[in-house]
Amino acid sequence: MTNYIDNIRTLARHFRPNERNLTLYFPDFDAVGPAHSLNRVFGPPVGLTDDLWPTYPRLRELLSPDSLAGWDPRDVRMEHVFTIDLEGLHLYGVPPGARAMMLFLSNATYHRAFHWGNADATVVFLGDEDLARGPYRGPLPDRSLRRWSRRFTLAPVDVPGDLFDAEAQDDAHIVALHDAVWQAPARLGGRPIWVRDDQTIRTPSGQWRNLDTSPRFPLGMPSTPEFLMQFERRFAEVNLGNQGVMYVSGQSACFQSF
Repeated sequence: MTNYIDNIRTLARHFRPNERNLTLYFPDFDAVGPAHSLNRVFGPPVGLTDDLWPTYPRLRELLSPDSLAGWDPRDVRMEHVFTIDLEGLHLYGVPPGARAMMLFLSNATYHRAFHWGNADATVVFLGDEDLARGPYRGPLPDRSLRRWSRRFTLAPVDVPGDLFDAEAQDDAHIVALHDAVWQAPARLGGRPIWVRDDQTIRTPSGQWRNLDTSPRFPLGMPSTPEFLMQFERRFAEVNLGNQGVMYVSGQSACFQSF
């Protein structure tokens, strides 16, 4: 998987250093990060207790018959999909003082995160005070035990900001770099590259900013609805439809598919 990062770096070198004015971050599952890094897909989150874990009261509607057979109806916890360690990252839209960003989904196998502001996805930012609680030590939701839990590092790559400018797509080097970035399993920073032109979620200056910002859970820091990252199933084994992509803002997450 590391080769895709090398390819993006090679394409970015076609531009002068002063033109590479935007830093993007890409997951590298092959690199060994520092022991204290919080980056991981699935597995136990950090800084949570049973009382603080985000829940989804209508979970029964999403579970398969196989999952229902071993499911405790009192356990309506969402699934911890990933944690991003924000230490050292320069990412527009992250709340000041945030050290970690987490995504929770009602159910990774099937969920209804079809639009911004849905109840199936929860984005949480934690500071050092929250993280001092340490890794969660209790049992994970049963369905999460079947997910591939793994750690990763984030590789920074400086690119031209024009990469996300539609008017710059006449430049062959921009087009090649744009396509390579789009094909990444996940990427933090920049602007979303949409699977399709869908007016219900498309414009960052339009409907996606009209979210209900009232706190849903007594956990984490308040944040803004700026776009932060997007990912595919190669990053986290989440049902995203037909070759879908999930987009994560500071307040919500939703996906598009072909």
